[in-house]
Parts: sequence; structure tokens; C-alpha cells
Amino acid sequence: TKDFSRISGLFIDKNDRLYAADSESSPTSHPGGWKRGIRIGSAKDLKVMYLIPDPENPDPAKTTAGTSAAEGVAVDAQGNVYGAEVGPKAVKKYAKKSAT
Repeated sequence: TKDFSRISGLFIDKNDRLYAADSESSPTSHPGGWKRGIRIGSAKDLKVMYLIPDPENPDPAKTTAGTSAAEGVAVDAQGNVYGAEVGPKAVKKYAKKSAT
């Protein structure tokens, strides 16, 4: 869907929360303010609620050269998000923040 940008990996949990990895968006390849990262939202209404930005490209003015970005995404039972990064051949863990 358009709200989730250019999806390269997708995960939907038992609560219909959708996690979409976007490794393709950038100011040069997909203008309009889209940023690389993992978008989190509802699989029911397809609205994005959160963005985990690409840690290798925190500045949207940079080109895509040299960034890794998650190509795949998974979530464990505790709500931690995992991004599969092709370039460095690694899986990056994003720990779920606890409610305060």
C-alpha cells in the first residue's frame, strides 16, 4: 500500500499489526519525503503509526550509496523488531520500548 511506501519485507502479527521494511526509498530514487526504514501500523486500516528509520541513513538528504537498510522484517513474542540487512549480512534488533 502507498502509506507503507516501497515494501521489501512484510510481517503481520497476531494482533493485525503490520511491519513493513522499506529499503528502497530515498530522496533520489523516490522523492516526496519517503525515508528508508521499518514502518509499523495497522493491517486493518493500513495506517502507519511508527517509523524505525534506517540507522545507516539518518540524513534523508544523503544518497542511498553505502546504506544497508532492512530487506526483511520479523517480530518476536516480546515485540522486538528484527531487520534483515543484506549488505552487511546481518540481523539488527530493535528492542521494544517499555511503557512508562
